[in-house]
Amino acid sequence: CCIYGLCQIHFFSYVFDQFKKTDFYEKNFVESEVISPKNKMNFIHIYLESMETTYAKREDGGDAKEDLLPYLTQLTKENISFSQNEKIGGARVLTGTGWTTGGIVASTSGLPLIFSLKHKFCKDKVPFMPNVNTLGDILEKDGYNRVFMIGSDASFGGRRSYFEQHGHYDIQDTVSLKKEGILDKDYREFWGFEDDKLFEFAKEKILNLSKSSQPFDFEMLTVDTHHPYGYQSKNCKNLFKESLSNSIYHTDENLKDFMEWLKKQDFYENTVIVIQGDHTSMAAEYIHDTYSSAYDRRVWNTFIHSQAKPQKEKNRDFTTMDFYPTILAALGYKIKGDKLGLGTNLFSDQATLTEALQASEVDQQIKRNSNFYRSLM
Repeated sequence: CCIYGLCQIHFFSYVFDQFKKTDFYEKNFVESEVISPKNKMNFIHIYLESMETTYAKREDGGDAKEDLLPYLTQLTKENISFSQNEKIGGARVLTGTGWTTGGIVASTSGLPLIFSLKHKFCKDKVPFMPNVNTLGDILEKDGYNRVFMIGSDASFGGRRSYFEQHGHYDIQDTVSLKKEGILDKDYREFWGFEDDKLFEFAKEKILNLSKSSQPFDFEMLTVDTHHPYGYQSKNCKNLFKESLSNSIYHTDENLKDFMEWLKKQDFYENTVIVIQGDHTSMAAEYIHDTYSSAYDRRVWNTFIHSQAKPQKEKNRDFTTMDFYPTILAALGYKIKGDKLGLGTNLFSDQATLTEALQASEVDQQIKRNSNFYRSLM
């Protein structure tokens, strides 16, 4: 059982790759000049747990027979969404970006999170990518008020360390909300508290942030669609056979309520909103039994109120690492050369790494041992 489990998480291939050296990072890592906009937009960044394009209806580009995401689908069609085809599509998930912290790091630093077995970054106060400039670092320097809100303990997976060390975010999680008396000290649902509460807490926090003369950066991560079966709150409708399908549909309802509330706020038009999955789903049984194994699973993305216009929105091949410079461009930042980290600004006409090279080659190279990459960690 242990050997089978290690094979499933590609442990042996990971160890094998550590004996292979690569200069891929030296050749492709970019630290460009970033020019701040005069008019700084507010920013709301919504990570939807395990949200992949598979859940869209087939006629819209997904592989679902049922309409699990009617609101998000419509919102995506009405706004900017990058795709590998003419329909709803999204970002590839490469090694080091296929779990929550890895997905967050990829989309805010342009790098995968591939660490040695001895790395202690998950412990608070341990240096976490100290030599990397991230989205949080840039927005902190530009005077943004910064908040990261999740329905679990932020220390899990090193998320607290990452957001505290890169942007000094106000962490709103189960620990802090219990200390503040917003949650009862003994309260626990699923990983901490359910998304019904998360979206309500988010509204209150965003309202407070909007009262400041400084722009704000509000990052949030949902959890109810987490593998293996999701979480079904008392408000979750039992419309589908699979419990995770019901969780996905309820996330869509929560998102609709939140977005309709946002549209009524006076700061809405001055706020860039990015909605994305953190990674593709790990719910193997649900994916394998419900959807086609031939479907090209990608991470969902939607950009609202972007300050940049895409030169080519469809038929692009890209990864979650490309979201980093793309988000900055959406906020009005100018990036010399349109590249940061291993990411490419998708609003530009520059080729991404997976457009310039085979995606399999990029994935193989980033897994290998790199002294340059280690120096960033």
